[in-house]
Amino acid sequence: MTAQLVSDTGHDAPLPPAAHPLDPLSAEEISAAAAIVRSQPGLPPATRFVMITLDEPPKPPGLDFARVPAIDRVALVITYDKAEGLIHESLVSLTAGRLLRREPVPDRFPSYITDDTSAVEDLVRQDPRWQAAMRERGVTDFDLAMIDAWPSGYLGPADHPATSGRLCRPLTWMRSAPGEHGYARPVEGLIVTVDMDAMTVTDVADHGVVPIPAHPGNYAPEFMFDPQNRPAFTALRDDVKPIEITQPEGPSFTVDGWSVSWQKWQLRVGFNPREGLVLHQVGYTDRGRLRPVLYRASLSEMVVPYGDSAPTHWNKNVFDMGEVGMGLMSNSLTLGCDCLG
Repeated sequence: MTAQLVSDTGHDAPLPPAAHPLDPLSAEEISAAAAIVRSQPGLPPATRFVMITLDEPPKPPGLDFARVPAIDRVALVITYDKAEGLIHESLVSLTAGRLLRREPVPDRFPSYITDDTSAVEDLVRQDPRWQAAMRERGVTDFDLAMIDAWPSGYLGPADHPATSGRLCRPLTWMRSAPGEHGYARPVEGLIVTVDMDAMTVTDVADHGVVPIPAHPGNYAPEFMFDPQNRPAFTALRDDVKPIEITQPEGPSFTVDGWSVSWQKWQLRVGFNPREGLVLHQVGYTDRGRLRPVLYRASLSEMVVPYGDSAPTHWNKNVFDMGEVGMGLMSNSLTLGCDCLG
């Protein structure tokens, strides 16, 4: 049946039913969950939504959801009160259209809030100390700078949450033309510290000028030549033979909603803002019987420590799930570019 969500504001929000209890939240469900949390009395005005995802139901008896007569569709909503520096976790029943529970989570930080990262880039670009350091490196066109709000490792007592707020330490790269990726031209030795709660630049540390690489590292044809039309490379390669991938009779796999079947394998694809790709109920058909192999599989966390002792590298140890959100940072594949045929 179709769930009917009724918030405290009196507005109804009909939702189509999920085809399966493990299906990721739809856009309509996410909007409905946010509306229910927003409607709660006393919600602080500085509340920010960090992420909204499916609160997965318990593992069913015999791994068969058909044995469970009624499964509540529940969203986990993580919010952050910037004024108080406090996370709340809420459970929202999308089936009943009401808040089930809302609890504070003290002494913890939320993962990155996307619009904060854009604000950090603008904030750093306008800082006179950062501008002075860039001029020391011969840079005068600040619009070509690419500033990434890197999460910071713990550098010492000054980074304690009680005194520092939510910190990030942005690093800078220089594009040689608008629209470039920029990562081939790092600005070494320059580290900015930003308090993302107060949205202020608290420190600009310049460890000494290192020459910015003169040449870009672009491989897209539109960037293969510099503004003076001097070739950046001798020539584009012309010795690569074309690749054609075809399946005249169609693919060997089938997709039904979030369920995928291929030969004797079956699985359900899930996706959430923290972990990104999740695989559910992976099974293999053996002599006519579907045997369960994995109930749930995902990357719980990933961290890549950088083994370079230079000031802009040694403290790079980002937790890609917990701090950044692997799902939030994912991009859709493009046919003909990321995947062929």
